[in-house]
Amino acid sequence: MNIEINQTTIINNDQDKEVFESIQIICGLYLIPIVCVPGLIGNILCIIIFITNSMQRFLTTQFLLFLAITDVIKLSNDLLYSIVLIIQAFNQQYGKKLFLILYRYCHYINTVSTLCAAWLTLIVAIERYVLCSANNRKRVIVQKNSRILCYLIIFCSLILALPVSFRYEIVPLSTNNQTLNNSDSLVNLSKFGSSRLFRAYSITIDLIRAIIPSLLLFYLNTRIIYLLYRMKSSAGTAFSRLTISLIIIIGCFICCYFPDALLSLILNMGYIDESYQKRAIREISDFFVTFNSAVNFPVYFSISSTFQRSVLRLFERKGKSVSTTAYDDVLLRQQQQPLNNIRNIV
Repeated sequence: MNIEINQTTIINNDQDKEVFESIQIICGLYLIPIVCVPGLIGNILCIIIFITNSMQRFLTTQFLLFLAITDVIKLSNDLLYSIVLIIQAFNQQYGKKLFLILYRYCHYINTVSTLCAAWLTLIVAIERYVLCSANNRKRVIVQKNSRILCYLIIFCSLILALPVSFRYEIVPLSTNNQTLNNSDSLVNLSKFGSSRLFRAYSITIDLIRAIIPSLLLFYLNTRIIYLLYRMKSSAGTAFSRLTISLIIIIGCFICCYFPDALLSLILNMGYIDESYQKRAIREISDFFVTFNSAVNFPVYFSISSTFQRSVLRLFERKGKSVSTTAYDDVLLRQQQQPLNNIRNIV
């Protein structure tokens, strides 16, 4: 009887492993690069545009600038994961060794970037709610302290995420009392990572990272929609369109971050120390978090006319640097110069 149970368990584990590997290939090798590369280009364009003078007049620009920087870091980190998987597909030993070296650091960077993205999005929602409520005193307070708030969020995220880097440790496998190479090592939970103290810390981080921001963002989003509907006749089109784009971005954040936080908070699901079935679920939820970091530029460009004009001006400047129009102007001047000389003589 025990032998049959063990055999069915082994068969289920093999099936779960095949499902996980297929989902990892789909998400890691195909979907993440398809999302990350355009997302990186779009966020870099956002950074360039938000620095230009045409977008500096908007109060939201400071927060969106830091949010774009955070998304660039997040997408670069996820793209590195795909690169490691691609290397592992060609050279499994070297790819596994590279994965083990980078995993702890990438896990820390991922936590910092998600914390920054959550609270920067929340600050954007608060700022937009203040603007829609037309409270001049609060508007001045937010405007004066916008950069300080962004720096404070980044600093607190870097400090709060530090214990994450001590969650895992590389433990070499032992076979016949002989230690194998580092390429055959495993990433396991450390003593701190398996302790109750880290579990309490993990719950706190999940609450701070997604649960509390998502609930607050849901409330603020509904209030912004209501206030925007009331001031629809008096508000300018540029303000209303930018507000609509921010409403969509806030909604995307709630839909993409909230399930991932629930998996960590309620089900206590990690990644590398979990079963293949849970790791497959985390691959899907992590992909949606990556998708959230890449969606901002298309939303800005499709809705905000001010952002569209800024992008077009950016490419127009590059087009003007080409010497075709300048060469035509030179030819026109050379043709007009003899006529001007004759006129002067007459």
